Amino acid sequence: MKFSESRRDKLAKKGHALPDGSYPIRNKSDLQNAIQAIGRAKNYGRAKAHITKRAKALGETDILPERWAGRLLRKKLGA
Repeated sequence: MKFSESRRDKLAKKGHALPDGSYPIRNKSDLQNAIQAIGRAKNYGRAKAHITKRAKALGETDILPERWAGRLLRKKLGA
């Protein structure tokens, strides 16, 4: 789905997109699109952190790439 600039701004203010409006994530479909698009991120770490945060908020951490999920599990276990 294409997002207008004003829609991206609104989502950014809610924390559902990065401050510049990139990586808008409202639902599981948007989350999947963001995961696929991360290779185009200007700041990979920031985009990954945002995607992970939104996945947690949506209860969809199970669709994160396995290599990301492993890191989440290690953090949770304190390793």
